[in-house]
Amino acid sequence: MNKQPHAYCTYFDSGYLSRGLALIESLRRHGDDSPVWVMALDEAARAYLADAAVPGVHVLTVVDLEAAVPELAGIRAQRSRMEGYFTTTPLLVRWVMDQYAEPTSVVYLDADLYFFDDPELVFDAMGDGSVGIIEHRYQPSLAKSLAKYGRFNVGWVGFRNDQRGTACLDWWGRSTLEWCRDTPDAGRYADQGYLDWFPKDFEGVSVLGPHGLNLAPWNTAGSAIAADGGAVTVDGDPLVFFHFHGLKKVGRWWITSQLVYRTLMGAVLRSGVYEPYVRELERTTAIVEASPLIPHTAVASRGTGLRGLLFRAQRGAINRLAIVTRTAVRAA
Repeated sequence: MNKQPHAYCTYFDSGYLSRGLALIESLRRHGDDSPVWVMALDEAARAYLADAAVPGVHVLTVVDLEAAVPELAGIRAQRSRMEGYFTTTPLLVRWVMDQYAEPTSVVYLDADLYFFDDPELVFDAMGDGSVGIIEHRYQPSLAKSLAKYGRFNVGWVGFRNDQRGTACLDWWGRSTLEWCRDTPDAGRYADQGYLDWFPKDFEGVSVLGPHGLNLAPWNTAGSAIAADGGAVTVDGDPLVFFHFHGLKKVGRWWITSQLVYRTLMGAVLRSGVYEPYVRELERTTAIVEASPLIPHTAVASRGTGLRGLLFRAQRGAINRLAIVTRTAVRAA
């Protein structure tokens, strides 16, 4: 894959805009100036990105994708909002690939990723592979219960524009159009479960080995995380990027999802990973919130009546436990 120029694609709405900007900045900070294509999921995100005109960032909408895949509109209408987004993942990768006259590799990135080292290290791990995927590496105590979500994580998935890469990518796109639900079913789960078929059914699929790729709350417990000068290592490998799944701001705290995966936060994970990201998120959030293009509306409480009260009580207890166990980071 590193033999072709590459481009990235991702999608997010205005609620995740600050995370998307942090992701892009982390790529640039580590020397990757490759194009980034963002599918804006609401008008506020589209307007902000169009107005900001960030160099190397290209903006499209779901309508643009539906123009290329006419059946997508009808299918999305039959699925939940999130299922509709998951359906588009491989179609977005293919759409971006088709924008280039010369063969260009395309990588899908979740918007809540953040790079701590050179993104080229991921391509080095692919070698001559045409497709790159990364295992969840669930900690042993959760491996059985989480297996229904798939062996591989969809946070970073790369395809080279060659016969092997496009064969796998196009199969993935046909599959999500046929079925893409947010509930596990017979090995399938959203856009992610299909990745389990990649190494079994297609040639040229590289399972990327270094543990510094896609470190995440679900695999920190099984990893030796250490400080090496000013850098962080994972089982001896440099931390290239972290997946900040489930990180939420509650009042003056950023609550991580470490406890959800029965994992505490060690000193290196706190000071070398979470705190730098939180500082960057607060910076990008301040920029976004200063824009008149972003509406400032109150977030409605989830649920009503007794059910809503119980949910908020449970969430409040989890948040307090995260603070007490130091699996939360205080805002600046």
